[in-house]
Amino acid sequence: MNTESTSLFDLATKRLQWLSTRQKVVSENIANADVAEYQAKDIESFASYLNDTRASNALEEADVVEASVSWQSDMTGNNVVLEEQMMEANSNASQFKIAANLYRKAHEMIYTVAGRR
Repeated sequence: MNTESTSLFDLATKRLQWLSTRQKVVSENIANADVAEYQAKDIESFASYLNDTRASNALEEADVVEASVSWQSDMTGNNVVLEEQMMEANSNASQFKIAANLYRKAHEMIYTVAGRR
């Protein structure tokens, strides 16, 4: 069990950075869906990203890895499945919206406690 204190703002910032990198990778997969020999990509899990960035204070992009796809590649060697990528993009957008709202609410709470509202 991790007993280190974690700042809500630090965690939200890292989550938003991770989601931003994930959206970029999903967009590249969709853009290259008809390119021969293109292999779908994904990024490391958020837990791995937190472990990697815990040691450094810098906000880095997540590592890009080869995606595990449920279908075989087509005749051109491309293994991007547009349906899966669209579901990933939708999921990513929902997660980004939730993280941004939590960040905003925490910011508003600090202002309220400080008596500025």
